[in-house]
Amino acid sequence: MSKYKTIGILGGMGPEATADLYLRIIQLFQQRYGAMYDSDFPEIIIVNLPIPDVVENANEQNRVKDMLIQGVKKLEKAGADFIAIPCNTVTYYIEEMQSAVSIPIINILQETANAVIKSGIEKVGLLGTETTIKNRIYDNFLRDFQILTLEKPEQIETTKIIMNILAGRKNPEDRENLLEFVQKLKKKGAKKVILGCTELPLLVKSNDDVFDTLEILAKSVIERANQ
Repeated sequence: MSKYKTIGILGGMGPEATADLYLRIIQLFQQRYGAMYDSDFPEIIIVNLPIPDVVENANEQNRVKDMLIQGVKKLEKAGADFIAIPCNTVTYYIEEMQSAVSIPIINILQETANAVIKSGIEKVGLLGTETTIKNRIYDNFLRDFQILTLEKPEQIETTKIIMNILAGRKNPEDRENLLEFVQKLKKKGAKKVILGCTELPLLVKSNDDVFDTLEILAKSVIERANQ
């Protein structure tokens, strides 16, 4: 019997970001709690959900929402004590998902906003999918902050980069473009930039210029598991 809570991960958006979250959770348990034996780690249940594309095609919203709701229900039924979702875009539906289950769902947007607030900055940049930017999903969580985003051509390029990462193509040129976009947002006045798509940290390592939403979520997960 594990001394930790059972972690539920609703993943597949995309699958590699889900695998990266799992790995980060394991590494944080090793670093923070000295986990070494298999029994030192928490039970983790992963549901890899093959939802319709939410990056380039936002037209299947009802189907996406239904699949997400079924996914969190499956995790609850399997015995998860709480749920983490390594995707910024689908967190748009978190209220519907939370209403469907009685266990808590960690909100990646809220956790990231908490990190932004704690940092004491006033202007923050945001990189993410066109759906994330268009739906302004961070606005409710960062009401007192100015959120700076890219111009349309750069946003289209960011989406292309995200699609490349989803396909397993991590191009040095894409990495350079992303780092350039971070600097452009900083020139606009952003003190730091939110990597508001969990694919982006697979290409850009955590540094002082960015908020890595995948790392923020992983830290929240291990803290919740140890409560």
